[in-house]
This record gives sequence, C-alpha cells and structure tokens, in this order.
Amino acid sequence: MSLTSKSIRFALEITDPNVIFTKDAEIEPIQGVTSLVYYAKLSVLPERCPQCGFSDRIVRYGFDQERIIVPSFSYRPTYLKLSCQRFRCKHCTAIFQNRTDYVRPHCVVSEPVRQKVLFDALSNRSLTDISQRYHISDKTVQRIIDEEAELHNYHQTTWLPEHLAFDEFKATNKMNFIWGDSDHHEIGSILPSRTSYQITKYFERFSLQVRQQVKTVSLDLNAGYINLVPRLFPNAKIVVDRFHIVQMVSTALNMVRVQVMKTVPKSSKEYRFMKREWKVFLKRFEELDAVRPTYHSSVGYYDTAVNLIAMCLDLDSDFRTAYETYQAILSAVKERDVTALERTLNNYYALNNRMDQSIKSLKKYQEQVSNALRYHYSNGFLEGINSQIKKIKNTAYGYRNWANFINRIFLERVWFRPLSKNTVN
Repeated sequence: MSLTSKSIRFALEITDPNVIFTKDAEIEPIQGVTSLVYYAKLSVLPERCPQCGFSDRIVRYGFDQERIIVPSFSYRPTYLKLSCQRFRCKHCTAIFQNRTDYVRPHCVVSEPVRQKVLFDALSNRSLTDISQRYHISDKTVQRIIDEEAELHNYHQTTWLPEHLAFDEFKATNKMNFIWGDSDHHEIGSILPSRTSYQITKYFERFSLQVRQQVKTVSLDLNAGYINLVPRLFPNAKIVVDRFHIVQMVSTALNMVRVQVMKTVPKSSKEYRFMKREWKVFLKRFEELDAVRPTYHSSVGYYDTAVNLIAMCLDLDSDFRTAYETYQAILSAVKERDVTALERTLNNYYALNNRMDQSIKSLKKYQEQVSNALRYHYSNGFLEGINSQIKKIKNTAYGYRNWANFINRIFLERVWFRPLSKNTVN
C-alpha cells in the first residue's frame, strides 16, 4: 500500500482493507455541484452463499458502482465511487454482492458522516444547517437521528428512581408531561399529554412493587398532580417546589402593590417609588440597607431603601400585612424553618386582596408545602431542562412531528449527555 493510499484511508476513516483505490481523485460535477470524487473497488470472495449456504459454486458476476457520501474537508461535497464485486451462486441462482462496514446496506451515507451528523445534532443545530454542512437532505439527518433512537430503550417499565419530579411543557400544539430523576437530574420520560388518564395509564405499566419504592415526588402546586400521586405511589411524599411557593406569594404582593398605587396621585413620590423600584419590595428585608442612604432617581433624593419602603407601607395597613406575610414566608423558605412557615400560614387573616388566594392555596396543601422545607428535592432541574427544550424548538422554528421532537430531546439530553468538567476520572 502506498503512502498516498494510506493517507486517504486515514482522511476518509476507511478501515476495511478490502477497499482498494483504483485511481487518483477527480473534480467532477454531480447533480450540478462541483464535487471531489474518489474511486475504489471492493473485491473479496465470499465464504458462502447467503441464500443457500453453499460455497463451491460461486462465480463473479460483474460490478455494481455505489456513490457514497464521505467526510468533506472543504466546501465541496466529497464522494467515494465504490465498485462492488457482484457474485452469482450456480446452486440457487442467487445474485449478491460484497458489503463493507464503511457504509450500511442500502445506504449512501458513510459511517463517519453519520457519526458527524449525530455529533452536530448534540449542539442544538437545526436540521437544515446540518444537512447543508454534510451535503445531505434534512430528511436524511432526521432519519439518522430516528435510527439512533431505535437503539435506546426509553420505554422500560422495570424500575423507577426513588425521587421523582413532575412538570410540563408545550411540545407541538399542546402541553406535554415530563418526569425526571431528582438525584441524577435526568429525563425519565415524556408523555404526549398531561391528562390524569394518560399519566395513570403510563405509570400503571410499572408494577406496584416498583411504584412503592418511590419516596418523594417534587412538583408545583398543580392540584391534578397532587391528587394523583397517592394513587400511583402509595409511599411517596409530595414535595412542592420552593420556587413556586415564593413565586405565588410574590405575585400576590405585586398585585396588592399595584392596587395601592392606584389610590395615590401619579405625581407623588410614593407612586413613583412603587412604580419604578418595585423589585425592592421582593427582596428579603434583611438584605436591604437601613443605614447608608443612596440616591433614588424615582424620588429625587438620598435615602435608605428601608425608609422608602416604610413610607409606602404606611399608605395601607393591609399592604403592610401582605408585605410582612411575604417576608415571613420568604425567610422561612430561605432558612428551611417549617415551624415559622406553618405559624405564618395559620395566623394569617383575610385581607380582601390577592394575598388571600395565595395563602388559601398554601394552607390547603400545607403538608406538601411543609415538605418543601423538610426535603432538599425540587423540580428546578426540570425547569432548566424545559428551558433547553424551548431552545431546541426555537432553533428548528418549531416541530410538527412529536416523535421527531422527542427523539431530538433525548439525543441531546440523555443518550449522549456530556460529562461535567468537575467529573473525577
């Protein structure tokens, strides 16, 4: 083997010794595009006929040329015109040809190109971008991803993690259900619907013994999920996500603030401060500076944030109570103080504003809300995964085929999940 032939083998990643180059590469038009073409042949006598199994009556029967897409090193498409020896068995009259592991049967995309396509699919690139880079169609890229999906079993029903997390996201035209492993922060499965019937039908495929091993289920304040968990996982504790607890009361406080703003003139300093510096009301009171005055453009003078907040709270006693309730819940969640949280909820009285509805919901599921402070689990990692899913969807300008979308999600997040930089070898 010459040095040139060996170099070409390394460049095209050809390991089959039966592929022999016959002449130098040429530049020629293929389908109207100037392309680089290599020429080779595959000729090796088979051991036996694949139809009848006899080996003593096999004769050569001409060549069949295949045009294979191989790795390209420039903007030009690169092909390998491979002449494959055909054979005929005189015993059963079957006609067949040799095969090489460089390309799959009835396929024109070489294995190195397939691997490059899958690798690029991990980096959240659109099918069109990948297809243009490797000079194949976007349907071929999707077919390669689907064929890879068939090698992975993500419909198993033999085990479940001890700690689950539930959430939902919009895939194609409706909301889908997703659950994950709270310990390893990996996707468990994605269902095409978030209805109780669909979720029950899915988890009941797991045996009762498997479902009894689940210890916690983390979710947001979704009544449907909360009522469904005890039936599916008899021994599991429901853990409400801490972010949703804080989000619920902060949204209520914002609505109360807006309600109070409407009662004062727009030219007043109280209105301007609540309008322009509303985020200050959502911070923990302990984090606010009560000593060093700073300039506030909303009021036009130097003062501490504590004094300005107190000035606004003096406008309405219910606003002050709602603010104190919010601060108490925020501190309890921050410090994981179950007693303080339960005391705040039980001592709350109706204020006839939006805070009443939030506290009522928290008190209705008080045990599940308290579990959020007893356990460190949450479905926050699923929120991060949902954010990545949105990016995948935006890159593709949306998906119309649900199965293709799910295969792409699992390809990027589960099957070829990159190792963390902090991973110890």
